[in-house]
Amino acid sequence: MTAQLKLAAAPVVRWCRTPFGKLTLLISGMLAFGTGGYWFFEFHPEGDASDLFGSLWWTVVTLTTVGYGDMVPSTTGGRIMGLFVMICGIGLVSTLTGNMASMLVERKARKRKGLLKVNLSNHVVIVGWNDFGPELVGALRDNGVLGVSASQLVLVNGLGADERESVAFRLDMGDRLHFVWGTITQESVLQKARPDRAKVVYLLSQRGTLAPKDADQETLYAALALRELAPRVPLYGEAAQPENRKHLLRAGVNEILVRGELTSLVLGLMGANPSMWTFLQELLGVRGSNHLQFHTLSGEERLLDWGGLMARFRSDGRLPLALCQLSKQLSLEDVLDPGSALDQFILELFESSGQDTSLGDMGPRVLANPPDQQKLEGYDAVLYLKPGEAR
Repeated sequence: MTAQLKLAAAPVVRWCRTPFGKLTLLISGMLAFGTGGYWFFEFHPEGDASDLFGSLWWTVVTLTTVGYGDMVPSTTGGRIMGLFVMICGIGLVSTLTGNMASMLVERKARKRKGLLKVNLSNHVVIVGWNDFGPELVGALRDNGVLGVSASQLVLVNGLGADERESVAFRLDMGDRLHFVWGTITQESVLQKARPDRAKVVYLLSQRGTLAPKDADQETLYAALALRELAPRVPLYGEAAQPENRKHLLRAGVNEILVRGELTSLVLGLMGANPSMWTFLQELLGVRGSNHLQFHTLSGEERLLDWGGLMARFRSDGRLPLALCQLSKQLSLEDVLDPGSALDQFILELFESSGQDTSLGDMGPRVLANPPDQQKLEGYDAVLYLKPGEAR
């Protein structure tokens, strides 16, 4: 019991040893001294307990050098004590004000350096940074992931102070932009970004500063640490080499984009027909607003088939393209057959040994251009094109 009390009191003892803690204790002692002294000299022995508040009022007014003049000591002892409180108050209060200002400035400097733990929820985290970073932030803005004033962005990287200032100026997000400085593979650094409470986490390849193999290895280590800290949060990453895609997927990354992969596909489409790239630019909003939209199906809409949904959407100019089944956590119970004795035995072995039966995120499914008779039950949303403007 004694050891537990010592352990609980340790933070208080450490705080009392800090300059701010010592100053707070001195001011508290001076308040107690002034309150008790004024009550003793001015109200004793006729005074009662209610006069203690008046004594405290006089002490605070005198200590802070406000000096309302509504209460003044009339005895010699009270006036001598008042001189002592006034002289001490000038030094203590000014020192306290200076310390508080210094703490605020230091905290702001530590935040700018990325040394503080952020206290956010439903924010976006980007781990690592490269030339693709500003474009990613721009795309997140255009698609509503980073709203105008609501969503916060946390960048986790090892950029220098000048580079961070340059990034902050370029992104122009003000107080909605936060930095966490350090090595992206260290769990203690990633934890400061609170990935467990984030809306989504992105992993950018460090190919600009590292060799492709080393960059993917660093991304892999960061992915493993993030999955340990935030097993349920969507995690999307970038790979420098195609052969490392499978390793990152096994590490828990939901989707991997290999640098240059989409470029090759688009160039191939342009070789077949140059209008393909123009169409994709128009579709994805490269030349203006994004035409591709996401609509969550209502309970009534899930009772329709694709043909019925198509007719409803076309009535106001929208063009449905695909059905979506959002990602969900896949467990061992989803895979095993409840009617199989062997499968039930395997499940009982897992449960009796205390092992987790979760198999991870099965990822989203998309059914593009389904037949008219396709039922919508089992699907969560529809991707569609919003009406274009006449030209």
